[in-house]
Amino acid sequence: MRQRVLIAGTSPLLAGRLAARCLAAAPGTEVVLVSAALSRPGQPAPDRRELARFVAGCAGGDEAAERLSVVCAEPHAVAAELTAWAAERVWCVVPGWDRSPARGARADTVLTGALLGALPGLGARGYVHVGPDTAPDEDRAHRALERLAVEACLDTGVSWRVLRTPPVVDAWAPALGECPPGAHRLLRALHSVRAEIEDRAPGWFERHPLRVADTAGLGLSLLDAERVAGELWRAGAPGELPDGFATVPRPAPVPLTDVLARAGAVHGIDVRPLPGGESPGAEDRLLDLRLSDVRRHAVPLGNPTEPGEQVGTRPAPAPGAGASAAPPLSPAAQWDLFGAVRACQSSRSGVREPELRRRVVDVAGRPLVLFDGGNGEGTPLLVLNALGQGPGFLNRLCAHLTPYHRLATWLVRGTERADPDWGVPRQLDDIEAVLEAVGWERAHLLGWCTGAKIATAFQQRRPEAVASLVFLNATFRQNDRWDGMDTKYESDLAAVCRALDRRPEKAARMLDLLAPGAVGGKGGSRGDRDAGVLGVLSPALADEVRRPFRDAEVLVRYARQLVDLWRLDSAAQAPRVSVPTLFVSSEFDGISSPARAREAARCFPRARYAELAVAGHYAPHDRPALVAELITEFVRAPHEVAGLVRDAEITWHIDREGATR
Repeated sequence: MRQRVLIAGTSPLLAGRLAARCLAAAPGTEVVLVSAALSRPGQPAPDRRELARFVAGCAGGDEAAERLSVVCAEPHAVAAELTAWAAERVWCVVPGWDRSPARGARADTVLTGALLGALPGLGARGYVHVGPDTAPDEDRAHRALERLAVEACLDTGVSWRVLRTPPVVDAWAPALGECPPGAHRLLRALHSVRAEIEDRAPGWFERHPLRVADTAGLGLSLLDAERVAGELWRAGAPGELPDGFATVPRPAPVPLTDVLARAGAVHGIDVRPLPGGESPGAEDRLLDLRLSDVRRHAVPLGNPTEPGEQVGTRPAPAPGAGASAAPPLSPAAQWDLFGAVRACQSSRSGVREPELRRRVVDVAGRPLVLFDGGNGEGTPLLVLNALGQGPGFLNRLCAHLTPYHRLATWLVRGTERADPDWGVPRQLDDIEAVLEAVGWERAHLLGWCTGAKIATAFQQRRPEAVASLVFLNATFRQNDRWDGMDTKYESDLAAVCRALDRRPEKAARMLDLLAPGAVGGKGGSRGDRDAGVLGVLSPALADEVRRPFRDAEVLVRYARQLVDLWRLDSAAQAPRVSVPTLFVSSEFDGISSPARAREAARCFPRARYAELAVAGHYAPHDRPALVAELITEFVRAPHEVAGLVRDAEITWHIDREGATR
């Protein structure tokens, strides 16, 4: 009878490398690989076939693949999956690499508990726990899991090993949806900043550098994942090793300035130190924010211990684990590795179209163009676009949401030549019609820009049909409120719309006052002064921005829709909104006032308010993965979203009920 090893982990990269090691080292052994990786927008977990190909390739081909079984399940579903298996040896791989410490610790705790509870049923004689190598006072959650594992093994008479590993670097990580701390997050930061800027201004990096501060004296340990898997396997797999602890040694750190320079060059970015006394531009600030986690995991150069760790507190390596650290990766190896990671990033980061079907339904005697589709078992999402706008503004966001949610949106009516006047009541009727057409009794409502006020009004009309409200770059402008909170664009637009409502014959002369550059570019004076290239409109949105301004008749209809909307007092409705509400605004939004949205949020009893740094009005298009992650975590756990999505780009002004009120 073949021996069977079960390897379960929240890191498919490290668990998969260990599975390959086991298959290659023990030809008579069967391996069950249970991937409990969390999947979310911007970082999807691999599916079963993708993970099986990765492991088989690392293990040496078809013969190894015949001895491999792969199971992919959310952490909470692992316990049920384990009832189908038996295994002599069990590995729990929870290295703590999730970008959200709270979310990651929860998943690691659930997986560890499931495995420890299943040990008797699995028939296991040995258990190996793999966690992060961090200072004890920095990671109490994973130290608690280690204690839990040891106690459970002592109670059941199972031999045990507790192994600790630093973060790794691996060219396969982006393909498997992983971004371990350290070098991978640095590479991710450079790749994402380049993509966001090049989307607005192709060729910008040929003329401009990015400047970084506060990197002197810091270094990163660059540790190859395959080597770490080998060290872990030797420390935890063979024979009758005594119970105990072992740590994979770290190589000497590479100066962070050198890593940034090489990684920047691979990405086609000139990365320089920020000269003393100079202020960073918006582009520099964006990179700095995305490097904040990298700095947190960096180590002081010339210091063999971690911050806050005393010499001699680390456990000695176990027999076979290797007593000395590996040499750091050579510059040539760094170039090769960073290049391979960038190639993988580029292959997976193309702009996708949302997988939504288009259909036309008759509502109030007029055609309504509807888009719906997506996956997921929870309450679906209903996306309310802004008045007068087409679907292009939200395509990228919807593409990141549809793998996790059912979703529907439609072309907002009222600006086409054949449309009658289409005020707020008719917009609410359209929402009713869309819900009926897709067969949903209840949905989460996502309102972008002017869609926020309409979503609020619909919640008042049909409270039982609304599970929650999400407002993206919302405008809560209202007539006769002169409190200085409107953006310059809102004030100018209001004056033009009121004039057109009275004198529609002036529309042709006013088209130039609302040219696309003013509508979608840098916005108000603050954006002009500070946003730099991040205030430039993406060319992909140029046609969408022109929709309400393409001719005089359409402009008049659009103006009258806005005048009607501004009569609506959403602030007066807000105290009666009983469902959770999430506001997402942007620091450089020169179109919809973040200050007014923040003030409006304080009127909603169950609101959270998040502001994206160095972002503009079109953040759902410019940063779709981050916005989609906020939405996904909010609809899953609205009261916990601020703790689950902690990102240097996000400032939570209202993160719990009763805050800042």
